[in-house]
Amino acid sequence: MLQRNSRKAVLVADGAMFVIAMFWGSGFGVTGWLLGRVSPLWLIAMRFVLSTAILAPVLWRRLHLLSRKDLMLGCGLGALCAITFIAHVMGLMFTSAGKQSFIAGSNVVMVPLLFALFYRKMPSLVATLGAVLTTAGLLVMAFTPGMTFNVGDFISLFLALGIALHVLFTGNLSRRMDPSALALVMMASSAVLLLAFAVIFEPLPDLASFSLKVWGGIAYVAVFVTVIPFLVQIIAQRYSPEVHAAIILSLESPSGYFIAVFMGQEMLNAQVVMGGFIILAGVILAEIDTFVRSRFPALSTESGNADRENA
Repeated sequence: MLQRNSRKAVLVADGAMFVIAMFWGSGFGVTGWLLGRVSPLWLIAMRFVLSTAILAPVLWRRLHLLSRKDLMLGCGLGALCAITFIAHVMGLMFTSAGKQSFIAGSNVVMVPLLFALFYRKMPSLVATLGAVLTTAGLLVMAFTPGMTFNVGDFISLFLALGIALHVLFTGNLSRRMDPSALALVMMASSAVLLLAFAVIFEPLPDLASFSLKVWGGIAYVAVFVTVIPFLVQIIAQRYSPEVHAAIILSLESPSGYFIAVFMGQEMLNAQVVMGGFIILAGVILAEIDTFVRSRFPALSTESGNADRENA
């Protein structure tokens, strides 16, 4: 059993989130492709309904570990998740998958600011520097001369705020209650809300007209971009500080871009590679912070503050 705040626990958690960041990155391109064949609200509604159907038989017995207050908090996290995903698909209707992946990655610099506001103290200095460096790398990768922002880009900026809040609240709640049960409640409440939005605002889809490739795409985003990543994230954030999580999970942006390149949606150039190295430096700083916190506790207030807040 891993002990919270130990170096081993943080490194294992960060490694797990590194893997799921790759999965999430693949979701931008696949979702962008599916939006040409399925209406946006029904796409994410089917994604979360299927995800809940997969998780429920495995985790429903753990729900007894949650109090009524825990259930309400988990449903609140699910509502935030649903709103964030609505911003995700709506943004993709007006901007490219690669561009959205970078704008969404700006959440990494929002997390330290929101953490300071929520806990009333700054997080780890080293991790904060890593977050700033990671954001700088994302900006280098995304910037093009004369670039303009459209409505999809502004929606994607709202998406970034939603991701930052989700990372912050997931870290807090995963230390308060059973993370597996929290994952199920979040997924189920998101599914209910998204299904309601889809029924109200969009016509029923003609499921019989969906090709095998479309169903395969929906199954892919349900299993590999929703069930596995969210379950791993919620469990991992029980052990990893919030700013660490934001930095590691921001790797979904460059991975999303490279996958978009592979799918022929974006072009690779030297600027992208340079930005990738800057992001890598930010990730390395976050991992160095794991060792700095154990030797110089005064440089890191993040975990201690979070634990005191949860007490």
